[in-house]
Amino acid sequence: MLLIKSESKDAYFNIALEEYLINNFDEEFFIIAVNEPSILIGTNQNTYDEINALYVKQNNLKVVRRLSGGGTVFQDYGNINFSHIYFDDGSKLNDFSKVCEIILNFVNQKLGLEASFAGRNDMIVKDKKFSGHARLKINKKILHHGTLLISSNMKSLTDALKFNVEKYNDRALRSNHERITNLSEHIDPAPSVENVFEMFWDYLRSFFPESKVYQISAENIEGVNKLVSEKYSTWDWNFGCEINLPLYNIGSAKYGNYEIYLQAEDDKIKQIRIFGDFFSKQNISDIENALIDCEINSKAVTKALLNIDFNNYMSGISLEDFVAVFDESLDLKNRQLQNNEAK
Repeated sequence: MLLIKSESKDAYFNIALEEYLINNFDEEFFIIAVNEPSILIGTNQNTYDEINALYVKQNNLKVVRRLSGGGTVFQDYGNINFSHIYFDDGSKLNDFSKVCEIILNFVNQKLGLEASFAGRNDMIVKDKKFSGHARLKINKKILHHGTLLISSNMKSLTDALKFNVEKYNDRALRSNHERITNLSEHIDPAPSVENVFEMFWDYLRSFFPESKVYQISAENIEGVNKLVSEKYSTWDWNFGCEINLPLYNIGSAKYGNYEIYLQAEDDKIKQIRIFGDFFSKQNISDIENALIDCEINSKAVTKALLNIDFNNYMSGISLEDFVAVFDESLDLKNRQLQNNEAK
């Protein structure tokens, strides 16, 4: 196990560092960092649907798409980031317990709070969320990363992100969005993020007694910066092309929400895009491609996806639940009409 304390405050760099370490080292890592004000987008999300674009522009915020699924996160100097890269077969992608136990032990034992795990991937104290997590499998490794809110600017968090109440009004996500808290609010006297950062670092060194501190070399930095310039700082990666398709339907499940945009001719799908905060092992474009020229009904969609391991693409969401949205009463033409009128 190698421990890294990132000296960079650049969200582009710290996200690129994860991919660089996974692809260039046959080691396990635990990394901690603090980013300047920025927004991290889940790999399956539509960026423009998640951020307040005007606020982002006015405040010069970096928007960075990470490799993992899950939801959008606002970060600033009051937030600690952690990433654990370890060997695992990835068979239980939605099992967050391994790393969550490490974080819970730190918060409970070192900060003296009674924290617990809640929902899909959140940690709470006094029913308020202070930590969110995401994970994915790359080759034979798991990348599990998350946040610790210590003294983050809650107004900036609220102003920077969108939240569509109508889309997900039946999920705990709404209440979590409204009930986020900083850990400093529950500790007297309130610690600084710098103090908690060092406490966390010391805790990790004791939790992994055989670990070694790894200093990022000049060669590493050059490799990470190459990823930043070619991928993580680019518009194509972080925003992508605009969606010129009408919203067809939305779905909500325990392990994620999803939105389906599509264009049809003669009741067959001609173009389709799927977005959401779900976790995945493989690129959702495989599902989108499989549905081209498919009739818009659950039977046809099921047949088109029959030979695909659906759990690899929308982990924890059943194929039955996904295809059900294609049979709901409001037909496609009405949806497209409503969408055009709304514009």
